[in-house]
Amino acid sequence: MKLSGRGRGCCVAGSRERGPPPRSPFVHQLRLSPLEKAKIAFMTLTLFPIRLFFAAFMMLLAWPFAFIASMGSDEQELEKPLSWWRKIVDILLKAIMRMMWLAGGFHWINVKGRRALPAEAAILTVAPHSSYFDAIPVTMTFASIVMKAESKDIPVWGTLIKYIRPVFVSRSDQDSRRKTVEEIKRRAQSDGKWPQIMIFPEGTCTNRSCLITFKPGAFIPGVPVQPVVLRYPNKLDTITWTWQGPGALEILWLTLCQLHNSVEIEFLPVYIPSEEERKNPVLYANNVRRVMAE
Repeated sequence: MKLSGRGRGCCVAGSRERGPPPRSPFVHQLRLSPLEKAKIAFMTLTLFPIRLFFAAFMMLLAWPFAFIASMGSDEQELEKPLSWWRKIVDILLKAIMRMMWLAGGFHWINVKGRRALPAEAAILTVAPHSSYFDAIPVTMTFASIVMKAESKDIPVWGTLIKYIRPVFVSRSDQDSRRKTVEEIKRRAQSDGKWPQIMIFPEGTCTNRSCLITFKPGAFIPGVPVQPVVLRYPNKLDTITWTWQGPGALEILWLTLCQLHNSVEIEFLPVYIPSEEERKNPVLYANNVRRVMAE
């Protein structure tokens, strides 16, 4: 994978020779052949409504479990070992979420490497970030995430989000960025008492042609992180959702019209920062980014 240049929209390779203009990471052009158009038309009338119904049903099925498990829980309870009934709810919700992705055509999820324990790496840095389908590793691990505060008000989905105890970012609070960084730091330095935090350090969706500059928020705590690489090795890329390209609903429709959707999640070795990297989050972020681009 390539690294982006100084300009966020520019991807550069190692060679200085002139070649075609670099591809912008924020543009996704989806060209369908006549055969693919015919297949999508057929799937729209047959498989698409069935998949959409079952995916929605699975999400609705998960809601009461997440709602009940979230009632009355406080910070002190969260920092204790999971009770037996919460462990059962975790297993049930993960199974339901897996069935939801199965209904969407993600028949198997290829996982490489080993997920680190919270005591080994409190933060999971995931890249490249290219779609709302990147929620797949979140539902597999139930790691906490950083989300907009408005997300908790989304019907059904908001309850599932609150269950994993995310770090909420408020647009109306001018001091929200500082508070978010402090909360990430507090959880990351809790010696594994809090769930791991899954962060997408690019901060926005790209077409996966390169890794754009990582934001330093995940690296300010100066604790070890585990890089996680996401790949969607599909012949037709219906997954990518960028500023310029197919919209959210079109991506959902086209993806559910595919017979099979491939996803690969690779857990890389835990990255332990040097003393210099602990003092310089930008340097730390850039070095982790280079490791993930290799």
